[in-house]
Amino acid sequence: MKGFLGTVGILAALATGAAAQAPGLPVVNGGVTRGAMFGVMAGVGNDGAGSGTAVGIQGGYGFRRLAIAGFASTLSGSTLDDGTFFSGGAAIAYRVLGGPLVPVSLNFHAGAAYSEPALALAGGGASTFKSWHVPIGLGLSWTFPQPVVAVKPWLSPRADIRRTSTPFASVGTDTETDFGLSGGITFGFLNGLGIDLAFDRVFAGGTGSKPTVVGLGLSYSLK
Repeated sequence: MKGFLGTVGILAALATGAAAQAPGLPVVNGGVTRGAMFGVMAGVGNDGAGSGTAVGIQGGYGFRRLAIAGFASTLSGSTLDDGTFFSGGAAIAYRVLGGPLVPVSLNFHAGAAYSEPALALAGGGASTFKSWHVPIGLGLSWTFPQPVVAVKPWLSPRADIRRTSTPFASVGTDTETDFGLSGGITFGFLNGLGIDLAFDRVFAGGTGSKPTVVGLGLSYSLK
């Protein structure tokens, strides 16, 4: 019975804990960047997000209106895993409104991330859980050009879909859809360097703290 209750508790933590596309990182939807882009981001989460420290790397390419990217990340020191676990996935962004001479843009964003945390069970032993996270939403951004750096705040509401599978028939697979909201500010320099500050929250059900993460990232664009 203790093992079963521990499994249920782990499933609940996973279902509400993947607060970002990659566990422990914000969902960033600041717009479409043209050309090749490389970036790194670090993030920390509250108890609702499983705590711990995440580090992710990504690379992508942006066309006139469409951008695609792939990423990989690690999360350590989290209640979602006894050690460090990896996540990987991809994302796509499409600029619906706005252009090079228009400071305001509206963007569609969708992505998917997959991870397999290995957690200890209350009754002893450990097991691997399969977790998918799929954010789908829109992003609104404003660009304020300056002589040296362009300042771009953005805000992105989304449908936040999480699907977790366990190896136990008594628990099975759980799929949950919640409202998610992320936002931040990007500083873009003339040499292609970018600095990203981002905040992410998932308004999941329950009485516990809402899964929340903050992140700091660096990126470089080759236009």
